[in-house]
Amino acid sequence: MDINERIAHRVRDLRSERGYSLDTLAERSGVSRSSISLIERAQTSPTANVLDKLATALDVTLASLFDDRAREDTPPSPLARRADQPVWTDPDSGYVRRNLSPAQPSPLGNAPIFHGREK
Repeated sequence: MDINERIAHRVRDLRSERGYSLDTLAERSGVSRSSISLIERAQTSPTANVLDKLATALDVTLASLFDDRAREDTPPSPLARRADQPVWTDPDSGYVRRNLSPAQPSPLGNAPIFHGREK
């Protein structure tokens, strides 16, 4: 699915969720009804300015128009994609460990690790 199709689906879904007609969204956003219709059918590439007007009228972030995973009410996934999972192999046993969770900041901050004796 190309970017215009993603935007088309997202704008149409958000408009539908809010119960807005094309006319209502046009009035709220200042974007013409015909332009919104073209956007929702992926027949045009909207400018950043138009997308910003639509996002504001739909009460979402601009980023959320590009991907429904960017919705504010959706918590981040507790699992990392395989390509983003750090892998560690124990040199003695050969056992492989994979971290399935995305890296999270530690509540302790950075803790220094000393090797040998501290002077």
